[in-house]
Amino acid sequence: MATDAAATLSSNETPARKIRWWPIAAAIGVGAVLQAAATIFFGENRPYLDWACVFVIWPLTVFLLLLWWTFWSRLPWRTRGQGWQILAIIGGVSLAVFRFDEFDGAMIPRFSLRWQPTKKDRASEFFKSVDSKPASLEKDDFASESLEPSEGDWPAFRGANRDDVVIGESLRTDWSTRPPKQLWKHPIGSGWGAFAVIGRRAWTLEQRGENELCVCYDIETGRELWSHADAVRFSSPQGGVGPCSTPTVHDSKVFTQGATGILNCLDATTGQRVWTHNTLEDAGSPNLSWGQCGSPLIVDDLVIVNPGSNDATSEARNSAVIAYRRDSGEKVWSVGSDIGSYASPHLATLNGVRQVLIFDGLRLSGLSLERGDTLWSFDWTNSPQVNAAQPLVVDDMRVLIGSGYGKGSVLLNVLPRAGGPENNIWPIQERWQSKQLKTKFNSAVHLGNYVFGLDEGMLTCLDLLGGKRLWKQGRYGFGQLLLVEDKLLILSEEGDVVLVPATPETPRELARFHAIDGKTWNHPVLSRGRLLVRNSDEAACFDLR
Repeated sequence: MATDAAATLSSNETPARKIRWWPIAAAIGVGAVLQAAATIFFGENRPYLDWACVFVIWPLTVFLLLLWWTFWSRLPWRTRGQGWQILAIIGGVSLAVFRFDEFDGAMIPRFSLRWQPTKKDRASEFFKSVDSKPASLEKDDFASESLEPSEGDWPAFRGANRDDVVIGESLRTDWSTRPPKQLWKHPIGSGWGAFAVIGRRAWTLEQRGENELCVCYDIETGRELWSHADAVRFSSPQGGVGPCSTPTVHDSKVFTQGATGILNCLDATTGQRVWTHNTLEDAGSPNLSWGQCGSPLIVDDLVIVNPGSNDATSEARNSAVIAYRRDSGEKVWSVGSDIGSYASPHLATLNGVRQVLIFDGLRLSGLSLERGDTLWSFDWTNSPQVNAAQPLVVDDMRVLIGSGYGKGSVLLNVLPRAGGPENNIWPIQERWQSKQLKTKFNSAVHLGNYVFGLDEGMLTCLDLLGGKRLWKQGRYGFGQLLLVEDKLLILSEEGDVVLVPATPETPRELARFHAIDGKTWNHPVLSRGRLLVRNSDEAACFDLR
């Protein structure tokens, strides 16, 4: 009887089944094949490759592994349920511990701990403390200071010549033994522009709550001297909050263009508005996806901006580029119907002719200063029609332009006009193209026959004569750089300041220190040995003398 019962019980048991392992290999294989295909298909287009990995390939691979665990693994159902419980706990804890903050330069999401104060909280507390203090008597100390720029000042985007080249400055490199002295550091309103500096005054654009401000600071103390507010706010899902341009200071006036197109002329001493226009309204155009980023260009008695003609469904209005009278704000001329982009107007002298370079979403053009007539143009675009890095004027004939999203760079020869008056367009000769320097929104500099820039976040040197890459090393993210004598001063996306020799030989870092926290896309400024840095979280000033 006992033997029969044991036999019956044995026959009713479900035989143990082997775990299926091959679906794991299949899921990982699918991910590997998709990864290889994306790498081949997107090639040098690093942002699209990153997006494909982070938002498609890796999630799909994880989803297939979860399907295996749930339906194909042959594990006991109790074990499968426990796995899902553990996964739910991990997900819940992650949501409780981390919060989404922003996207980095490659559009990869960034997270921070929830119990840490947000940038908005820190800035609000700081601004409240500033507002609660009585007005500074030190403002009177500035009354006699000249507002005419001289050597060592930084009156506009990327400096006096708008080229990120520092004139008349020398840098020591013994930062490890004598670290740069911090003069001040504090929270700042959101924004991605830089400072303009004359003497002790520094101007920048910020978003504070529902107001977009131009703020004037004392560069020595960081104390706010005055601010001018416009009741507008700009925000985009990927670009974040705030204006992206830099003030231009000229003839005791500050000229600013905010993210929503408001062009102001302000008194540089008091912040009082002299005149204003909305450039998008004047252009009859909607805004760009990441707002108006162009910094106003002052040439003689003109203020030049390029809002773009950004509505493909509307008729061309010939107002993509607008020149205003500097003293009164009166419109002088408006031309063009191209879609706008994120580079600023740039003054150049090519073949002895002064002109303004406009790098819009479709092409680079040279326009006359008198009426905005097109002297020459060169088609250059990419899939999102985003050209954001500044043109690099090499000499009287050569101009280098570059873009991200897999596009690369091209060196142009701008030749003098041939023939009679009926031939109005200058011929353009393409010297070389290279996909090895993709300046997404990080402008390049050149020293002699070599160009230096960030190729999708990695420092790169190209030979200007043939476009050959000489070296590529150092991951600095989507930061910005200056040329100081024979050195590159890099402000990385992580807020580090780094010195690297500007040499065709593979370099090594000379010095480094951490300057500010948070995602840093903003251009650094070096004026009389004082390094000004900022991002959308905080600003700081360091003495590098």
